Amino acid sequence: MKRLISTSIALVLAVTLFSGLAAAQGDIPSKLVLGMVPSREANAIVDSLDPIAAMLSERLVIPVETFVSTNFVGLVEAIGTGRVDIGLFGPAALVQAIDNYGAEVILASVRQGATSYRAQFNVRCDSGITTFEQLRGKTIAFVDPGSASGYQFPFVTLKNTYGIDPNTEMTSIFAGSHDAAALAVYNGDVDVSVTFGGSPGSDGRETIEKDYPDVKDVVCILGYSDYIPNDGAVVRKGLDPQLVQQIAQALIDIANTPEGKELTKTLFNVTEFAPVDASAYDIVREVSKAFQR
Repeated sequence: MKRLISTSIALVLAVTLFSGLAAAQGDIPSKLVLGMVPSREANAIVDSLDPIAAMLSERLVIPVETFVSTNFVGLVEAIGTGRVDIGLFGPAALVQAIDNYGAEVILASVRQGATSYRAQFNVRCDSGITTFEQLRGKTIAFVDPGSASGYQFPFVTLKNTYGIDPNTEMTSIFAGSHDAAALAVYNGDVDVSVTFGGSPGSDGRETIEKDYPDVKDVVCILGYSDYIPNDGAVVRKGLDPQLVQQIAQALIDIANTPEGKELTKTLFNVTEFAPVDASAYDIVREVSKAFQR
């Protein structure tokens, strides 16, 4: 009897959804794919992303699958080819998805009331490095070439604010994720690393604090970049506008439930989602131009 009632409710919801989309102005797929690039260890991301997909599916009455890309380029390409319908992007990749493939930004992440953050420069507290001028000749761990806080903004900060060219005056590596970058400086493998940080509840050192509880005693913050608009959610080109609105509202609602809030906080330290205008990312577009060939 319980299964029959649940099935009946699902049918009613489905009829309501699809009758509301009867005059569809775009694509209404039989399933949706939610994708992102991990800022932490990939297995933890998958464990967290799947429950969010399930909550989305329940609200949209459309099956939602997950896609975790190994890098930003892969996720941008996936949204461009239609392999991914909903993408959770860092700011630089978000701009690429909009400009290259006509993706639409629908929401910005909010962290404890903050809609922006910065790139954070991390050094070992015992390194003797206390000024940016001391970074010449040192080794630096960036995150990914497509990351705003993990590469582009800190690169521009070093070059334009401090007159240090990381390409010629430093030795750089790409760690692949923010936690790997934090760990590289914690272990002394590099002199400095960059992660996200610089806003309430945003500190890249905390990505490894569970496994390395002394990280804030070992790794100190040297400084920050300029402010960067928070990461956000985009949808691929061609989705029905009404479905897009429902996706946006579903994500907002999920982040406002106790279970959803815990998931989004675990996944990428987000406390809520809010509507955003695409113009908020113009500064990211300007910085990204410096890295376009």
